[in-house]
Amino acid sequence: MDPSRAEPPALPRLRRPAAVLLGLEGLALLGLATFAFAVIAQVEGGGRFGTGLGVFLVVFALALLAAARSVLQRGRFGVGYGITWQLFQALVGGSLITAGMLLEGAVAILAAIAAFVLLTQIVRATPLPGEGADARGARPRR
Repeated sequence: MDPSRAEPPALPRLRRPAAVLLGLEGLALLGLATFAFAVIAQVEGGGRFGTGLGVFLVVFALALLAAARSVLQRGRFGVGYGITWQLFQALVGGSLITAGMLLEGAVAILAAIAAFVLLTQIVRATPLPGEGADARGARPRR
């Protein structure tokens, strides 16, 4: 491994749980998409809505699964998308609680908080491109 690309020791421990949470969220969205295609689309008057909702959920589920893979491969997309998604998911969880779906809303909010904390720790522990020793071994100015 190239020493200039070495990660701080804490990052591999953070990446796996963050990727697992993103992957589980993606799988949950695929399950909801299946529900939208199978149940909502079959209800009278719900065909277009169920199909549209299902397509929407599939797109975001695939993006979450790609983000999980990116986090494992030390990519930047996964962390940024994951953090953005957690904010959206917390909003949806709050709406679920407001609608009376307390358990579903609480699970969505707790998962969003856990993933958000893990992903922000990854961001804080990742050195920026200009940080660290340069090619001559000199320390950068702060």
